[in-house]
Amino acid sequence: MSAALTSDPDDPVDLRRAAARFATGVALVTAPGGLALVVDSFVSVSLSPPLIAISPARTSLTWRRMRAMGRFGVNVLGVQHADGLRERARPGADRLAGLDIETLPDGVPIVRDALIAFRCTLEAEHEAGDHTLAVGRVRTIHHGPARAPLVFYTGRFGTFAA
Repeated sequence: MSAALTSDPDDPVDLRRAAARFATGVALVTAPGGLALVVDSFVSVSLSPPLIAISPARTSLTWRRMRAMGRFGVNVLGVQHADGLRERARPGADRLAGLDIETLPDGVPIVRDALIAFRCTLEAEHEAGDHTLAVGRVRTIHHGPARAPLVFYTGRFGTFAA
């Protein structure tokens, strides 16, 4: 048996490395006006009422603008979206460039070939350290094609094969 390793949870670098060992999906959060954020912090919160949550950085200027609108989309990305995703995630990038986008009647853009897209209204927001926990009430669900998911693990993008 190997010796247990420990890290300092108060060291942001150690915590980030530890959290990177949890494989997550990747989502693109969208809002009217072409606003978008790439996140790997998306979770289903409640089935009744239908609630999801994302966790953007409190310093995110894009999230501040999205929050003010009160509505957003969460597009769960497939492996086909991996190319150019790092560039799309950079501050100031046009995060919707090159994507097949449909703008819903309320102005929320969704990615047509996302695995699934949720159109939400902002239900609640809670400060959580250097991030915020934003809870959205799901208003509509848009099903995309059945494809392999995009997975983020230890700083790399990949996929999962059943």
